[in-house]
Amino acid sequence: MGHQLTLMDRARISRCIKRMAIQANEHFSVNQPLHVIGLNERGFTLAEELVSELNQLRPNQDNVIYHLDVFKKGNKTIPDLNDRQVLIVDDVVFTGQTLFQALSVLFHSQEPEVIGIVSLIDRGHRRYPILVNIVGEYIPTKVGEHVEVLLKENYLEAVILFINS
Repeated sequence: MGHQLTLMDRARISRCIKRMAIQANEHFSVNQPLHVIGLNERGFTLAEELVSELNQLRPNQDNVIYHLDVFKKGNKTIPDLNDRQVLIVDDVVFTGQTLFQALSVLFHSQEPEVIGIVSLIDRGHRRYPILVNIVGEYIPTKVGEHVEVLLKENYLEAVILFINS
């Protein structure tokens, strides 16, 4: 029988998102809008909250958000992001497979000016050579552990560590 541990509550998630928005604002030119790609359901929700914070830091920029479900079957299209500043957002990075898939879709037909990667949680244990530029929390995990970001309506509610005993 396993058990669970709350790693982040809503207040801590909000503080992390504000900090990540400040870091993203410092990382990218303020003279151009950011094109933010939220991966899957939770990454998109995180991207929405991040863009909300970025809009306060960059009020004169029209930051744009897109949703990309990387595991959805069929054609995955992304609007024209050539010569644009792109920020890819994922909720939890583990092996790097989701980000690798997103980058594959992006590079299939695009050449952005610069790409940054943001994640609320970085678990480590990469199989793919993916580096996350901006991380909310580093939470190394062991075999048999699982980290999940819980959604409630349109916001991230908590980050839970599930431990199998």
